[in-house]
Amino acid sequence: MQTLRLNPRLINKILFAMLLLAALAVVAGSQLAPKVPLPMVLLYSTVGVLALGAVLVVVLIVFATVAQWVLRKGGTDPQWFWFSGEPPGLQKLRAEAEAQVHKDVA
Repeated sequence: MQTLRLNPRLINKILFAMLLLAALAVVAGSQLAPKVPLPMVLLYSTVGVLALGAVLVVVLIVFATVAQWVLRKGGTDPQWFWFSGEPPGLQKLRAEAEAQVHKDVA
């Protein structure tokens, strides 16, 4: 089983993007609620960004788990759930492979 290797540069980019989103939330929050003190806006923004990050991680784990389950159960590609069936070329390849197996057995 192949292990997952995290790219430190990618992680830094994600953290930087989250920091920029938090700063945007602070600016927007301070403009939307001018009577709320700045430390309270910072706290709300921080909690919001952390909650959003946690939700995104959970969604990522769920989607990755479902995709792995589909592949383990013999699915071709989890992305094909959006369509009514497998691609015609793949159906033809499977039929040819099955015919080849039957011909080799006989």
